[in-house]
Amino acid sequence: MTKKCNTKNNLNVKKRVVILSGLLVLLLSIGSSIAIADTNLSDNNKVSQLAFAPKNPDFVKYQQEKISSQPSINGHKTGLFPTIVDLSHLRTVSGSTVSYPARYDLRTLNKVTPVKDQGKAGTCWTFATYGSLESYLMPGKSWDFSENNLKNVLSSDAPEGFDYSDGGNILMSTAYLARWSGPVKESNDPYSDSSVYSSDELRLPVYQHVQNVLVLPGRQGSKDNNEIKSAIEKYGAVDTGIYTGGDDFDDCYSNDTNSFYYDGSSYSDHAVTIVGWDDSYDKNNFTHVPPGNGAFIVKNSWGTGFGENGYFYVSYYDSNIGNTNAVFTAENTDNYKNIYQYDPLGWVTDCGKEDTSTTLWGANIFTAKSDEVLKAVSFYTTDSNCKYILYIYTDVSSSPVTQAGPVISKSGKIPYAGYHTIPLDSKVNLKAGQKFSVVLKLTTSGYGYPIALEMPSSGYSSKATANAGESFISSDGQTWGDITTYATDANVCIKAFTTTGSTSPVADFSANPTSGNAPLKVTFADKSTGSPTSWKWDFGDGSKSYVQNPTHKYSKAGVYTVSLTAKNTKGSNTVTKKGYIKVVTKPVAAFSASPT
Repeated sequence: MTKKCNTKNNLNVKKRVVILSGLLVLLLSIGSSIAIADTNLSDNNKVSQLAFAPKNPDFVKYQQEKISSQPSINGHKTGLFPTIVDLSHLRTVSGSTVSYPARYDLRTLNKVTPVKDQGKAGTCWTFATYGSLESYLMPGKSWDFSENNLKNVLSSDAPEGFDYSDGGNILMSTAYLARWSGPVKESNDPYSDSSVYSSDELRLPVYQHVQNVLVLPGRQGSKDNNEIKSAIEKYGAVDTGIYTGGDDFDDCYSNDTNSFYYDGSSYSDHAVTIVGWDDSYDKNNFTHVPPGNGAFIVKNSWGTGFGENGYFYVSYYDSNIGNTNAVFTAENTDNYKNIYQYDPLGWVTDCGKEDTSTTLWGANIFTAKSDEVLKAVSFYTTDSNCKYILYIYTDVSSSPVTQAGPVISKSGKIPYAGYHTIPLDSKVNLKAGQKFSVVLKLTTSGYGYPIALEMPSSGYSSKATANAGESFISSDGQTWGDITTYATDANVCIKAFTTTGSTSPVADFSANPTSGNAPLKVTFADKSTGSPTSWKWDFGDGSKSYVQNPTHKYSKAGVYTVSLTAKNTKGSNTVTKKGYIKVVTKPVAAFSASPT
């Protein structure tokens, strides 16, 4: 008699070595709160409470169990473990009325790269990450990125690695890609399932800049597939997870039909990519028959000898597939030159106010390394359908805001949780050594922890560090608290991206006075940005000047239009102010009287 593929929390658990200690349980406590004192120098400093979101219960369970040896299936270790951040609150974004074809397969659209083999290492998560990213970049170009570099640079042996050497998930991959550690080419760091160190790991060239990592809401049932279908059509393959059943894998998988179905309650332990779907896939193809038809088409990382040349079908009724999903997008590396950041380990926890308000402010202060132009910023959203407002301040000091106000702002709404890069609508010129801030107001659609933080978490991100004066939190955008005062080694997950060197200037000027009696002596002041190196003034009366801040005398009455052309090696720009200078004839006193 065939054994039913349903663990209900007991499949293979008896085979695991469980390590429990009172200290570990204490360290993995589910929630906490801290007081935030404001850095505003007012005597009326307000004190608010900052609360951390509860950790993902599956992650806590994983940490408590600490499986001494991961299950091996067909010679391949499972390597996916739950995210430390609980994503179960995410809800549907795509419209339920959208219709999709009954069958869809990226393989027929030249949108998948060749199947690889992870070998004996628990690195499925690296292959799923690049399975998604490489798919997104096709069919324009077929890339082969290095899973070896991804696994090694994030391992516990690396200076900016996590506390694991075998295993990972989408948030760890996101941290690596968002900080520009990768992706690097496979040819520069070939895969080895036994290596733990990548030579010159911090100096290998990076070939794409990841822009967004969209975390799709988990499926709420067998028919809740539109989010995944929409993402596949729009972006490409979707990174997701399944539970393999451990030693009972063969009870869930059919070698005859290359199909898989698990309906238990264990968390996912193996990362794969969804490359398509078939609504009519026969339920009788599964070893354990599910309630209905339909299956996702899945790309595995166990070589082409597994399944259908490396692919297999997972039932819509599987209890794990589609629970934690992500798609990765990227651009060429010529978009930005420099990155400013304090969060190499990325999204570790969410924070909010104790009153569970859905709005919170976060900010980072950075110092420009050279003359640069701020082009974009990035941050995480912790919920579906978040609203944001970005503010950029320059010449800040101990607070992320100034009395002068922001130089630019931008607002929007982001459908998916995850990591997002936001290009700015206008450039911000920065001087070497100049302090600037990125201020972020986030409002969720109902979740009480709007701001993502990097911070140490025992057994996961113990290498996280921070300094005072880097990251700030506020409840109203006016009164700010330095987060390290109350959460040691915590930083707000905000990055900034710049281009290096001067750009063409933006011409501007002022004058004093702008009106008066002839002859009128006017002093002009150059207000151009972008580091111009030469100036050409036209005073509107036939006279010109080539000094930066000239003084000119208007001899005759009239209304004069003044223009300034500012120039550097990158280009030039002209500003013209019509009727800017008004000169009148000096009155001559005279009178008459009658009779005299």
